[in-house]
Amino acid sequence: MVPLTLFLKVQLRPTGIIALRALPQSKMRTALRYVPPTTLIGAISYPLLHISDDRGETIYEKKTFKSKAESVIGLFKWVTIKTEGRPKLYGSLLKINTIYRGKVQSAVTSFPFAVFYGESTNSLTAAYFVDEDALSESTYSAKDLERAAWGITRLGSRESIVSVEDVKMGKAVFREANKVRTAYAFPFKGVNVHGKGTLQAVVDWRLGIGDYSNAKRMVMFYPEETVEVEGGLSIVELDGEVVILAP
Repeated sequence: MVPLTLFLKVQLRPTGIIALRALPQSKMRTALRYVPPTTLIGAISYPLLHISDDRGETIYEKKTFKSKAESVIGLFKWVTIKTEGRPKLYGSLLKINTIYRGKVQSAVTSFPFAVFYGESTNSLTAAYFVDEDALSESTYSAKDLERAAWGITRLGSRESIVSVEDVKMGKAVFREANKVRTAYAFPFKGVNVHGKGTLQAVVDWRLGIGDYSNAKRMVMFYPEETVEVEGGLSIVELDGEVVILAP
């Protein structure tokens, strides 16, 4: 029997700015060039939680504020993204003035973000692979996930506004492979890559979304266009495309 899983393929159009901070934050609040999996989980969790009338964004647990997305990560087996167009990092210097106890204070800081130049070719395609057993035990349905995908409005910070252009839901096929071509970001571990791309350390969302200061990281490879990958690969065939899963 061919193993199948439910998938959501979400076509997103960025407004031009993706302002995603590398955590834990510093005064420079360094921006990530590409969208990490934690942000994809957060993007769909916000409208999904609204369906169940849960409108809070954080929870306070053991003296730590955590994202409400923690409560829905179990619904997903894997999430990733395809980026068309290479964003550039840009950080303008800003002067900040404040008044403290009657005294004027000022400081200079930077506000880095990733910028997409141009209007016609830049797009993001998020792929969500659903754990159907976890979904059946939750209060949500596949239709709720589809509605939530249409409800995505931003990726992380409030500057990172996106427009959902299309949502496709269907069944994806799992299989093993030794060589594939993919345009989706994948874990850079035990593989050989032929093609251009960017390595980026991201939080391993499968271990929880909360205290990022002690969170474990994994290295993801974000392709520029399509790359060839070799190794002992676990893959999913998604609507005619290939997505590589974590080893």
